[in-house]
Amino acid sequence: MVSLLFVSCFGSDDSFDIEPEPYAVLRSLSISDISTKITVKTEDGRDSTYAKITPGVKYQFNIDQERGLVYNTDSLPVGTDITRVVTKINCDGIAYIYADSIENFRLFSNSDSIDYTKPARVMIISTDNSYSREYTITLNVHTVDPDKLNWVKGVAAPVGNATELRLFEKEGSLALFSKSADGEVSVSTASLPAASEWVSAIVENFPANANFNSMTLFGGTYYVVADGKLYASADAMSWNDISAGNEFVTLFAASDEDNVMWAVVNDSLARTADAVSGFTLVEPVHPEFPQYGLSSVVTPLRTNMNINRFLLVGRSSEAVYSQPAVWSKLTAERSWSYYRPSSYNEKLCPALESLVVLPYDGLLYAFGGKGVAGGQEVKPLSAIYVSRDNGLTWSSKLVNAPELPAEISELDVPFAAIVDSDENIRLILGGENGAMWRGRMNKFDLQ
Repeated sequence: MVSLLFVSCFGSDDSFDIEPEPYAVLRSLSISDISTKITVKTEDGRDSTYAKITPGVKYQFNIDQERGLVYNTDSLPVGTDITRVVTKINCDGIAYIYADSIENFRLFSNSDSIDYTKPARVMIISTDNSYSREYTITLNVHTVDPDKLNWVKGVAAPVGNATELRLFEKEGSLALFSKSADGEVSVSTASLPAASEWVSAIVENFPANANFNSMTLFGGTYYVVADGKLYASADAMSWNDISAGNEFVTLFAASDEDNVMWAVVNDSLARTADAVSGFTLVEPVHPEFPQYGLSSVVTPLRTNMNINRFLLVGRSSEAVYSQPAVWSKLTAERSWSYYRPSSYNEKLCPALESLVVLPYDGLLYAFGGKGVAGGQEVKPLSAIYVSRDNGLTWSSKLVNAPELPAEISELDVPFAAIVDSDENIRLILGGENGAMWRGRMNKFDLQ
């Protein structure tokens, strides 16, 4: 038999007498500030580790009175030290904490630290010694970094000796357009989410000399510009000229949500809600407006989800490594705005071959083939550049910076990438194996 010393569950400084009561309940629990190891990449590519202190009060604890379980619903970050965590308990009764067995326990103090590498067991005993209740406290810590981009290799796509690739999602399937060195174009489809089986077919009447970079999916129809003409196809196999006498340079943006597609037509920026019915000329083409190597995204404003931002990144010159120009337009605005480069901005968008820009996790990701970034030579598929300010600045050296699969680093091959409807980055490479990768932020699965 164990002899117990009855002390109130209030603080050690409490000096008033407590009337014995038949209650034994844990009311609330909180933890002190915690320390988490953070590893970041320095500008020269080295790992640097530092400790981040996070207020413990931000982590709320759930108390399951029926089962006697206590746990934090929001897990602590990966790398958090939980070997000595000061814990505060509020209860009706007196709190005791077990060490390693039921015979080995001690009176709990709110100044004590607890080792949470394994669940802690606490006994609450009523002050009249008539009731007791046991609780198990678990301090949950993420085993994976929720902000890490995780890549999984999937079933290879049939790309053959492709020199150009374009990837879309349509009606729950991936649609991959592949152009070979001899000009033959094929389309391959694979059903999502698994994308485990590809079905391919040769596109017999794909427009000759088509600008693959201009290919756009809008309103369930594919469009492409070839030799100044605009072609359309509902099924990717049969293509028709819908130019109506206009001279098309390129298509550069589209949004089904906003019911608009943009193009450069007759030396003007033009828009349409229905390409078959024609385009409306909006304004003359600015000398710095991008018309080559284009990549565009449409994202809702953080402050107003009913308004979208169109962002266009590309070159105004045919020179492959010329500095990409960034232009933007809100849904309600008529004209496009130029993010004019500044001498004070040392983090401009990188000048990469086949540059692709993707909206992901509330940010913008950019990557591509070989090129130049920050005045330094960049190897192909070696880094993801992130913009947190809608395309003004770009960096690959942020905390928890996303990375491309190590296996593909420095591969100089054609590629195509999109973000699918389930928040996966789909990346398909050309070359011999046609590798397909699925990138996904860990936190989407944790949710």
